[in-house]
Amino acid sequence: LHGDAVTIKQVERAIADDALASGAYAPQPAPTASGKRVAVVGSGPAGLACAQQLARAGHGVVVFERSDRVGGLLRYGIPDFKMEKALIDRRLEQMQAEGVEFRTGVDVGQTLTGEQLLADFDAVVLATGALEPRALDVPGRELDGVVLALDYLEQQNRVVAGDVVPEGERISAEGKRVVILGG
Repeated sequence: LHGDAVTIKQVERAIADDALASGAYAPQPAPTASGKRVAVVGSGPAGLACAQQLARAGHGVVVFERSDRVGGLLRYGIPDFKMEKALIDRRLEQMQAEGVEFRTGVDVGQTLTGEQLLADFDAVVLATGALEPRALDVPGRELDGVVLALDYLEQQNRVVAGDVVPEGERISAEGKRVVILGG
């Protein structure tokens, strides 16, 4: 090697930026419609990938997300320094141009029943993701200051996105010694 080293992220980003500039990420709407409608419950990585493939196959696709923004763990489980949220937004624009509809704030099973989905759609895909943390059965788990990573990450990603978290609810590690279990 001659010169400064580059990281894999820089290489991947350069490839993606070049593909974007060349039109490789242009929307690919289906040439014909199947007449079938599919509901996708969950807008994380699996839900989005499924929705895009179904739309490109010609099906009418509606993605239901209980949160206020689409993306699931992509949006709320990964810090911006690892994946900028503009990348998600760019993909969502592509998917909308391909005919995918997104409905946020819909908690399937609460605000919308399974019976309603089955009545309105030809098929339903459940891609609800990994929001239920694994129980940690160790002494001290119930103590103050023990926080699940996803709770912290979701809140921090909301703060970075400009949401306001009330002072008493803010999870902060500022000035504290932190131990992380898992990886």
